[in-house]
Amino acid sequence: MKKPLELTLNTIKTTFGNQSFTANGLHEALKLAEADLPLSTLRWRLHALKTSGEVESLARGTYALSKHEKFETVLHSELYKISKELQREFPHAHFCVWSTEILNQFTVHQPSVSFNIVETEKDVTETVFSFLQNCHQNVFLNPKKMEMDHYLLTRAKSIIVKSLIQRAPLTTDSTAKNMTPKFEKILVDLLAEPDLFSIYQGSELKNIWKEVCHKHPINFSTLNNYAKRRKVDSEVYQLIRELNLLTHNREHVHDPR
Repeated sequence: MKKPLELTLNTIKTTFGNQSFTANGLHEALKLAEADLPLSTLRWRLHALKTSGEVESLARGTYALSKHEKFETVLHSELYKISKELQREFPHAHFCVWSTEILNQFTVHQPSVSFNIVETEKDVTETVFSFLQNCHQNVFLNPKKMEMDHYLLTRAKSIIVKSLIQRAPLTTDSTAKNMTPKFEKILVDLLAEPDLFSIYQGSELKNIWKEVCHKHPINFSTLNNYAKRRKVDSEVYQLIRELNLLTHNREHVHDPR
């Protein structure tokens, strides 16, 4: 770690400890050692510390020392193959791919089925669906409850093609070549689409939320903004309160009522 980053990290530890802090607050704390430090330079350092996993973002402009495991998606071979096929066939389209198998580490009971989910812009979903249908088995487009009950939940593995919500929280997988969802998106989607994710409802939904929030850094501002776009911000607020998921994030989660 370079000296400026060491100085910044040490200042965070000695000044704030396990408490949350803002960029402006840290800027004030660093003035004794670096009186002429531009705020823009400090923001770059915070970005570098976030990338290295030393610091996590709690909400817009609010940070804390990281106490969580960094989440990094690794696509299994079948999903990686699907992603490559789509990138070759539709080079100008945007895709988000992931498997519900990623949730199994957070559930009490292990489901007997899993879904490979492909999300893309609304105007190309049918074209993408037709393409995948010619290449793979058990491909479904925006399945409804009846299809879920009669088809997808009776097969070990299926592919679901659905529309990607604008400005959804996305990241890249471990190869930095494939777009995958952030946990903020996954948690909200489980609430917003109970028919699609019926096997992850009830006590399993609560367990997933608790385990994810305890093990991985969650940006509650990102989560709230996406929940508003999905029109489930009230449900998210109630679940966060019920499960007592907030520590220093409390002031960043607002009652939508």
